[in-house]
Amino acid sequence: MKRNPFLKRILMLCLALSALFVCSVPALAFNSQVVDSTLDIAQAKKNMVGPGYNWQNRDDTLTLNGLHLVTTDDYGLRLPKACTVILSGENYIRADKYALSCAGTVTFKGNGKLILEAGEIGMYLYSEDGTQKIRLLDGTYEIHAGDYGVFSTASDFSFVDGSMTISVDNADGAAVSGRIVHLLGGKFTADNAVDATHILEVRGVDLDLTCTRPAFSAPKLSVSSIALKADGADIAEYDGQYVISGKSTYKPARPSAIFGEDVNGAWDYVCLAVLVLAIAAAIVIPVLHRKKKKEQLLARLETENPDAAAVLKK
Repeated sequence: MKRNPFLKRILMLCLALSALFVCSVPALAFNSQVVDSTLDIAQAKKNMVGPGYNWQNRDDTLTLNGLHLVTTDDYGLRLPKACTVILSGENYIRADKYALSCAGTVTFKGNGKLILEAGEIGMYLYSEDGTQKIRLLDGTYEIHAGDYGVFSTASDFSFVDGSMTISVDNADGAAVSGRIVHLLGGKFTADNAVDATHILEVRGVDLDLTCTRPAFSAPKLSVSSIALKADGADIAEYDGQYVISGKSTYKPARPSAIFGEDVNGAWDYVCLAVLVLAIAAAIVIPVLHRKKKKEQLLARLETENPDAAAVLKK
């Protein structure tokens, strides 16, 4: 009996789809697992890989992609100092006291989302070293905490770009509380104040704060490059308002085409000027040197051989 080629193709397609499904089931099951205890990367001595996380010990880099961590432990995710966190996809961490804690300098980047829920502090920066720096370069952050969205004992905290929304239950707490705090770009929304014990810089960031006390508080406070509104009306500058919004008017400097986006484009002009001066020097200096040698030769000939000097002058 002659085989039907159409039925054969249908059968092969079904077999291929079945194989694909069987291969994908372990991966899907792995990614859907819930981490139910503290994920302690701060103590890592080797690579750590699990559902939604990948720690590369040699590079000090943690990639979060679909992490779902829910624990009754005090800590959710603990990070070491001098590491980088790359956000991909949506990630969720909930812990009894501190959803995420940092031992020192950490850089967050990536286009993913990080949701933190904690009984006390969403992002706890507990280092006592004032030279440590926490940088949120991009990504989306949602924090719901009992007392503080972000609390920094001494580390410099900077929200550079992306989107951050903070909700705090305790009216006496703060959306962000630290020694030195910078809000430098992106969009920042909160239902509680931002406090700093030393320096608070708010520049070029879209704002939406609704507080029961002054939205910003610090001994050294700077609010700039923002078109501010309070009670629906434009205001020239921040003056202790509780409810405030604003749109960034900051125009960032063009990044360097030579050194990359982390360097101001003005250095390109400095390099160009140095190059022009170097070229000019390469042309002018030899000319001046030959002229000087000629003058020295004429002076000697005028003494020793006036006729030769006269010929050389012509």
